[in-house]
Amino acid sequence: MTPDQYAEMHRKAFRCAFDYLNGHFPPETDDAWWENAAKELSDASVAAGENDLVLELLNAVFTYIGKEYERRKQ
Repeated sequence: MTPDQYAEMHRKAFRCAFDYLNGHFPPETDDAWWENAAKELSDASVAAGENDLVLELLNAVFTYIGKEYERRKQ
């Protein structure tokens, strides 16, 4: 890939993770919300090209949301 292609892939991956976080924060408590969040995580990954960077970023965002959910429950 060219430097421009890498830059575009990186931009798309970070945008995807940022948009996913904004669309799913704060986390909710019901199971249906979490099921939908997981489905939309998969959809976001596919839409962004399922490269290593987007997978790692989305995984980190989902982990963060889960930790925030646990923190807020206390």
